[in-house]
Amino acid sequence: MVTYQMHDQLYLGLENKLSSGGFKMKRFIVIRKLGLLFAAIATIGLSTSKAQTITHVDFDLPSFNYDVIYLADFIDVTSNKLAQNIPNFSGTIRANGVGQIMLDATALVQFKGDPSPEELVFAETEPFTINFTRTLTSSDLAAGSVSDIKIKGSPYRENQSLRDRIQNYAKQIPTAPVGQYILRLEAYSVTSSGDKGTLLGSIQKIISVRNASPDEVQVNLIDPQPGAVVSTTLPTFSWTSPNPDVTLFVYEKLPIYQSLEEAITGIPFLKQEVNGPQTFTYPANAPRRLEQNKSYVWFVQAAVTTNRQTVQRQSEVRLFRIQLDNRANQEVSDIMNGFGGSAAGTFSTLESIGWIPTGTITLDGKPVTLDDLKALVAKLTSQNIKVTVRVE
Repeated sequence: MVTYQMHDQLYLGLENKLSSGGFKMKRFIVIRKLGLLFAAIATIGLSTSKAQTITHVDFDLPSFNYDVIYLADFIDVTSNKLAQNIPNFSGTIRANGVGQIMLDATALVQFKGDPSPEELVFAETEPFTINFTRTLTSSDLAAGSVSDIKIKGSPYRENQSLRDRIQNYAKQIPTAPVGQYILRLEAYSVTSSGDKGTLLGSIQKIISVRNASPDEVQVNLIDPQPGAVVSTTLPTFSWTSPNPDVTLFVYEKLPIYQSLEEAITGIPFLKQEVNGPQTFTYPANAPRRLEQNKSYVWFVQAAVTTNRQTVQRQSEVRLFRIQLDNRANQEVSDIMNGFGGSAAGTFSTLESIGWIPTGTITLDGKPVTLDDLKALVAKLTSQNIKVTVRVE
């Protein structure tokens, strides 16, 4: 009788079947030899893998490009520690071998107006094994994590005064204070005694928080002014925005539109993304050209990125007109402004909705020239005759 030390029930069952003939015995022996061969191959592969030494480590982390950060998504409010599940926080550690490494993680903060960054948190991990590559999440660096990456000693080394400063701020506003937040990771080899060895690689990511809230982002238009008459079909637009990434919109103000807001419900003449300079000249090669004696509206929209979503902040909507040479418009404007009161106000309202005087001027159904109209207005004014204006 043959004795087997492993998987007794399986092998005994096979033995009972083998008692009926030698052919099955040979088949069993072949299978057992193949099993030994696979085990030998696996042992050789494992020993070869373990023999590789880690000499370099690379990190791949997300950009964290946010204008506004909601603190509750990064900090566990119950423990005031790093949250275990930060949205979109997932990176990769890549090593050139298999073995153990240790990580140092440092968070620094430089609030707006501070002279230099201050360390907020420092954490050092216990040695852990990496097999060429592994994913790094917020859970791996959080206190009380079930990850194989453990924080060495006490959970964190903290700057208590800086932490209190952030906590006091967070009691009033749910977002991070304006400034720079720096995350630094360093990978080290592990000595035979389990201590930190040589530096294998590092990475530093900077989060520039430009705004304390999306609502504080105000986009202000500079030029053209409301109702401006522009003497070029290639006007230059200018604005101010605390965020460099904006989109400029230009729409035609058609007569059918009763308001500027209604005009921007159509198809834009121009939709232009602008990064950096807060000025833009209408391009000569634009698919749609601006035309003389027509009215247009424009506004600028800034994108405010947060760790939850992107919020659009829009400026006011302004109207301007293209008028290369229109003497009649200037003359009528002078006349109406000369009357003052309701006449000037009425003409200003007409201008704001894009009305431009064209055609023939008539008095009691008879055509008159601009000079005749100006003379009549001067006479009425000198005689203190009350003039009322209405729009039909």
